[in-house]
Amino acid sequence: MLFAQSAFAQKTFLFPKVKPQGSSIEQLTPTNWTVIETANGDLNADGVDDLAVIFESNKIIDETRTYGDNNSEIIKETQKPRILAIYFKDKATGNLKLSAQNNDFILRSEEGGKLGDPLQQIAIKDQQLFLRFAGGSQWRWELGYTFKFQDKDWFLTNAINLYFNQNTGDMTERIYDFNGRQLFTTVGNLHRRDIENRKTSEVLFFSQLRTFKTFKKPWAWEIMPNVYL
Repeated sequence: MLFAQSAFAQKTFLFPKVKPQGSSIEQLTPTNWTVIETANGDLNADGVDDLAVIFESNKIIDETRTYGDNNSEIIKETQKPRILAIYFKDKATGNLKLSAQNNDFILRSEEGGKLGDPLQQIAIKDQQLFLRFAGGSQWRWELGYTFKFQDKDWFLTNAINLYFNQNTGDMTERIYDFNGRQLFTTVGNLHRRDIENRKTSEVLFFSQLRTFKTFKKPWAWEIMPNVYL
């Protein structure tokens, strides 16, 4: 009986498979999950508004999350897991058809530090999906990611990482252009951008564009030594 209780306590949380198609968000929402954010816009250049939706579980669980690299799961968080689902709308029928489900990339409500829930924005513009997060305390961070559907997959095309001190304004901002393989870095002061900031650009080295499958979540890609995106 003791073994059975231990095995039950360590049972891994299983994410539901979201419905592959439906005509409304209500139909697509998994049981015991809640819609917390949505975005509408054309993602596949067919002239029809598609849907990106973030679901949050109604249940709080112990979840092991990756930080610092794309493989290790090293920090246990007690929180509600989240799912990102992307649907294309069929131009003829109006039905929403699943393009991608991701259970890891969206930061959870407890991952923003003292500022609270880090999820700031999900938006669709210019056939791209935008995700924005922020958190921290005296030292704060802002992360932004842009994904685009091309060659039948979702590729990370741009990103931004801003790290700054709320009191002094000291900051480092990195803007990544993955299609152009360029990194633009600004180091200086957030409050005195025109006077003290130093801007540089350099070639961005990486083997291939990342996707939701190969870039697990924020803070999980060591894109340069000791620089995480």
